[in-house]
Amino acid sequence: MQAGIRLWQLTEELNKHGLSFPVLGSVNEQTIAGVISTGTRGSTLKHGLLSEAISSLKIVLASGETVACSPAENPDLFRGALLSLGALGIITEVSFRAVPAFSLRWQQTIQADATMLDAWKRDNRLWTQSDFVRVWWLPYTRRAVVWRADVVTKEDLESGREKNRDPPVGYYDGALGYHIYHNLLYLSRYIPRMLPWVEWFVFGMQYGFKNGYTSSAVQPMDKALWMNCLYSQYVNEWAIPLHRGPEALMRLGSWINNLRPGDANYVAHGIPYSAEGLYIHSPVEVRVCDATIHTSAEQGNRPFLDSTVKDGPTLNLNATMYRPYDLDPPGLRRWFQGFEWLMRDLGGKPHWAKNFDVRNDELAAWYGDDMVRWRRVRDEVDPDGLFVGPWHRQFVLDPETPPLAFEEVEKTRHDAGRGVTVYGTRAQFGDEEAAEKA
Repeated sequence: MQAGIRLWQLTEELNKHGLSFPVLGSVNEQTIAGVISTGTRGSTLKHGLLSEAISSLKIVLASGETVACSPAENPDLFRGALLSLGALGIITEVSFRAVPAFSLRWQQTIQADATMLDAWKRDNRLWTQSDFVRVWWLPYTRRAVVWRADVVTKEDLESGREKNRDPPVGYYDGALGYHIYHNLLYLSRYIPRMLPWVEWFVFGMQYGFKNGYTSSAVQPMDKALWMNCLYSQYVNEWAIPLHRGPEALMRLGSWINNLRPGDANYVAHGIPYSAEGLYIHSPVEVRVCDATIHTSAEQGNRPFLDSTVKDGPTLNLNATMYRPYDLDPPGLRRWFQGFEWLMRDLGGKPHWAKNFDVRNDELAAWYGDDMVRWRRVRDEVDPDGLFVGPWHRQFVLDPETPPLAFEEVEKTRHDAGRGVTVYGTRAQFGDEEAAEKA
């Protein structure tokens, strides 16, 4: 298939042939090339990155040459391109292994976070109870929405044993709830201390004010997994070992709520930033994956820059801060500072496609020889930096790499309403001094 196809288009075409992608993330507007280039993942212990389904691909290099690669053909280029960060070339064609189309029978329950954590601590029962599981954690009310789903085959549907049905929809679930929440987030920019109440109200209206409320449905896999991400947002997501998850949430909860020894749910968090006066947006999304099942360096199909754990299942912890009406929220920097400090302390790595503040040398140390090999591939296929920009220079290029002839460098930036406009140029045609500073 052509790599520019969007996921929603791909699933439509696959459905016509009774086929499906094995696993999907939460967003359907990505292109398949974008999915590959950024390490997109879903939430199941039966799969790792979405790119694990890719058997081969074609990529146009800076020279204009189109090169095919797979575990058997140009294997290092293949492992580099499976998470390329857009820095190796333009992926134009992808071959992947589809599976028979299926639906998901899902249910979601709101419960005390202690109940959720107890199931987690019992041999990961929280995550192994169904084929797909994801959690939305509400740190102020100390509750969690647990969503779990099991595969319903085409045969189950055709025989009548199962039937697709959407979940019940109330008056609050549409435009009304969307605009109420949006305006509450906007108001909280000026009164941040109302955010714990906003969490209680919004998620009580959506999932129930009493623990134990459950809703369910049977839907085609793509419809069941994709989410409405609502508003413009900052997202900071890290991958840590799954067994460190309960500790991560308990320490975050203790910090966010300014708990002291003797308080219920208190643990020593160790985070060296004050949470006094800090209020965050809910929920914290909790997802899992396991890249060790289908990929490995030995098989030649694990991306060099795969951020998931190499020797076991991975927890993906996602801190989101909304931008109501495209306006930045207060407390963003301190929340992400504390969150990232804890993720580092738990042996984590950031999701490449999300917001993070990590030094180049930290990433190099965390990825070790895999980063060395990815850089080697990049230097070989794009020696003049045609696909290199300021982001790559900051995070993944070897700091000793001199300015490259076609590398994009930033010349200037200015405010553009509720955003920023950035102007760049190629080092060869622009300001050499700017290239030196990049």
